[in-house]
Amino acid sequence: MSDLTQLEKDIMQLLIEGHNAREITDWLAIDYIQYKKSKNKILKELKITRITQILPAAINLGLFK
Repeated sequence: MSDLTQLEKDIMQLLIEGHNAREITDWLAIDYIQYKKSKNKILKELKITRITQILPAAINLGLFK
């Protein structure tokens, strides 16, 4: 999990909170391509294929309690 940048961790947190891509890109002042690359890296790092799996995977890795 240490391979994720702070931006990727911020995106992961916002995804867990249920925010959509437009909100995330606006709030973090990034473009959609950067968002997509970061989201794909998060999915790969957590070894998941769907965003709906992000919270259980993060909990299992001890990222959230």
